Amino acid sequence: MPTPPPADRVLLLVARPTPSGIDEQSLKRLAAAVAERTDRPVRVAHLDQTEPTIHDALDDAVAAEAAGVLVVPLTIPDDRYLATWIARAVANWRETRGHQLDIRTAATPTSLPAIADALAGLAETEGRAVTAAPGGFRSPAWSTLEIPDRHLLVCGGPRCTVYGAGATHRTLTEATRGSTTQVTPIGCIGPCNLGPLVIDHPSGHWHQHVATLRAADLANDAQPDPARLTTS
Repeated sequence: MPTPPPADRVLLLVARPTPSGIDEQSLKRLAAAVAERTDRPVRVAHLDQTEPTIHDALDDAVAAEAAGVLVVPLTIPDDRYLATWIARAVANWRETRGHQLDIRTAATPTSLPAIADALAGLAETEGRAVTAAPGGFRSPAWSTLEIPDRHLLVCGGPRCTVYGAGATHRTLTEATRGSTTQVTPIGCIGPCNLGPLVIDHPSGHWHQHVATLRAADLANDAQPDPARLTTS
């Protein structure tokens, strides 16, 4: 009979939000519901776009002296991209941190027949009436095109996120508040090993390794940074 895992092994739920964000409250409710059903610590992390990152969660597990971490991908349906990049993120964490924390991954629960049965069972329910007003879909406020003088696009791919894109985005947003510069998070644009990456429009410059200390300078300087990639 296999030996049960230690009670202090962390259960880490990893989500993959879209560039527009994720319903954090729903995610917290899910984690709380899971915590009610197990004595093990339950934590949440994100593959990309937002924080805490997988690296943050694993660092916290080490600080808490956890016996190990079981990583659970959260996705419907099963997402090979999420599973693949979780594994790569864990491998990078191991290499860069040098810790021997026991980290394993679980099969995504959405691949289990029980989940398919639950979804199929919805076909037999009455459902809820749709009562939303159509006006909100075409609000006049969304018909005004305001083109900023400068647009900074912050990469939020898996690697840039781990390299600090969240802090870079917050710094740029705060430094440009009230100005004619707009800051927008986007998905992966590559080359990822040069992240956090910021595309500076309309100049067309690609700024690399934009950590928080450089982010404030970049926000306040419309001139190209010496350490950048240029586009043709």
